[in-house]
Amino acid sequence: MPLSLHRGVSLAVLASARTEAEHHEDLGCSIQGPTSRPVRRAQLALKQQLAKLGPERALREARALVRWLEDTPRYAALCTGGRRRLGRRPVRHEVLFPDATRHTPRVLHLRKEEQGLDFPVKAREWPALAELFATLARGATPAELRALSALPAAGELLADLSDAGWLVRHEAPVEVPTPGALFVGHNTVLVASAKARVLVDPYFRPAHPLDRADYQPMQPRDIGRVDAVVITHSHGDHFHLGSLLQLPRDTRIFVPSVARESLFSTDCALRLAQLGYTRVEPLRWGEERQVGDITVRALPFHGEQPTDGEGLYPGLFNEGNTWLVRAPGFSAAFFADAGHDVRGDMEDVCRALREEAPVDVLFCGVRGFRLEPLFFGYTTLDAYLVDVPVDALTRPQRLMAGPEEALRYGELLGARYVVPCADGGAPWYWREGMGPRYPGYPGEPVSGASTRDENPDADPYPERLEEVRRRERHGPRALLLRPGEALAWRGRKSPERLQYPGFQWPFGAPLEPGRD
Repeated sequence: MPLSLHRGVSLAVLASARTEAEHHEDLGCSIQGPTSRPVRRAQLALKQQLAKLGPERALREARALVRWLEDTPRYAALCTGGRRRLGRRPVRHEVLFPDATRHTPRVLHLRKEEQGLDFPVKAREWPALAELFATLARGATPAELRALSALPAAGELLADLSDAGWLVRHEAPVEVPTPGALFVGHNTVLVASAKARVLVDPYFRPAHPLDRADYQPMQPRDIGRVDAVVITHSHGDHFHLGSLLQLPRDTRIFVPSVARESLFSTDCALRLAQLGYTRVEPLRWGEERQVGDITVRALPFHGEQPTDGEGLYPGLFNEGNTWLVRAPGFSAAFFADAGHDVRGDMEDVCRALREEAPVDVLFCGVRGFRLEPLFFGYTTLDAYLVDVPVDALTRPQRLMAGPEEALRYGELLGARYVVPCADGGAPWYWREGMGPRYPGYPGEPVSGASTRDENPDADPYPERLEEVRRRERHGPRALLLRPGEALAWRGRKSPERLQYPGFQWPFGAPLEPGRD
């Protein structure tokens, strides 16, 4: 009987696991990983002051508060003795662009509910562990398990998994339509053609006993073969090493080109090479590759920077790619967390693409993420504060597209449909602080996450895209896919939405038609 990893087990690749905080510092994540730890710790004092003062007073005293922060011993230790830049005390170059080799993958953290396992891993052992989890994802036969048991580290970990009861009977993957797309959730989408399958931003979340038996999070074992992966940017919900570790090491993986790892951008190619992946290729904007009968092209990534204007440090950006994926008879663009910034606007990207040929479907974030940078400490973007000019501290920034922009991008692309994405979409994301809450969601959000059902400025319901489309009465149609649903493309006909047993949305919609 083939075996797979239990649906409730999650994987995380860590540089260290000495404290509870370090267990949440995924090595692949730039802004929440170990490289940004000194900055996040230094700025904790500001977050504590903001909590005491409240938002209104904090905004009035923003300049004084940040000057006070910059004089605290922990923050001052990160700074140079140079003149202020745009009203801010400059941070040392080695803090902004730390040595990427300083942190290496040393621990594999496995968790199932309240049970955790820290498994120390030597550099030479990662390829065997990657082989173990990729084999489990496709269903490990008894012969394969015996062979894996003979490998150093893999055999020991396999015994631990068996003893914990974390190995279960393998179930066949779902049938993905061709041409079409399977929406796993958040920004994870599998595009399938007759000859190839390309996965966008794999980010697999564990099931919880509170989750309904008829609606579970999809795992690598559920989606089947993956020929190639494209990564948009190095935030932990888009570049997640624990999820990638469950794909074969010879999978083609296309990542953003990063000249040097920074506070805002992980060198994805380096991190994957450290795990033993052999076919990782950074692509610059405009470069494309062929995967079977699918063409993938790296497009400019504008958006999700500290501000939409000039920062303090030239060359310090959240580097990323948006993507165009073309299969015979079907094409899709992926604009996760994109919008505009000082380097450009996604509207111009859309116009340039439209001159070549229209795109059938745009998968686009609709969060908007409108927030004053002074309060970045209450989000996962707290490290961004170091690059915010003093004049921008209290000016609300729109870091990425909202529903209106998403529809505009789709119209410029000539798309027939826009699918809202990149903001959770199911209970397992909401419990981690991502996306709005629907009535009936089980559990509670993590400590520090918003308790609101919907935050229109950062976590709007995806139905808002449909509302805007009804109001504007032109442009592409909004197409709402729930995590676990697939889109079967039918050319000029309306696409077919497919559901699968065990992954059928049970919560309904919280919004009344036409309600704003």
